[in-house]
Amino acid sequence: MARIDKSSPITGSFRAHIAADYPDANLHKLYGVGLDSSGKVIIGAGVDGIVGVMVLNEKPGMVGPLRQVSRIDVLQRGEIVEFGPTAGVPGTDFGTAGHAYYSTAAGVISDTWAAGSTYVGHCVEPDRLVVNVNPAAIPAASL
Repeated sequence: MARIDKSSPITGSFRAHIAADYPDANLHKLYGVGLDSSGKVIIGAGVDGIVGVMVLNEKPGMVGPLRQVSRIDVLQRGEIVEFGPTAGVPGTDFGTAGHAYYSTAAGVISDTWAAGSTYVGHCVEPDRLVVNVNPAAIPAASL
C-alpha cells in the first residue's frame, strides 16, 4: 500500500483541506492533485494544474464518531514506497525501475506521457518513487 516515506516538512510537502470525501477505491493509491478556487485539494489539475501528489492511507471525511479527517499532506518532493501506478492494484502492481512517471490532468499517474502531463518523479526501485513534481505541464517538444 503506497505511503510517504521521506519528506521535508519545510520544502517537500504542504497540508491542506480536502474538497470532497473520496471513495474507498481511492485508498492506498497515488494521485496527482491540484487546488480548487478555495485552496482545497482535489484529484486532478485544479485551477493552476498539478501541484503535488497524495496518498490516502485513511479515509478523509467522517471516519468515526466525532472525528473528521479534513486535511491531508500533499507531497511535492520526497519518496513514496510501495508505489504503484494509479490504475494498478495497491500492494500488487508496482512501478518500473528507471521509468519516469507523470500525472494526467485527471490525476492519474502512469509512466506514459500524454499532452498536458505533469512530471511527478521517477522509480529508482520498482516500488520506490522519488517525487519531484514539476508543476508546469511538459510540452511534447521537450521529450
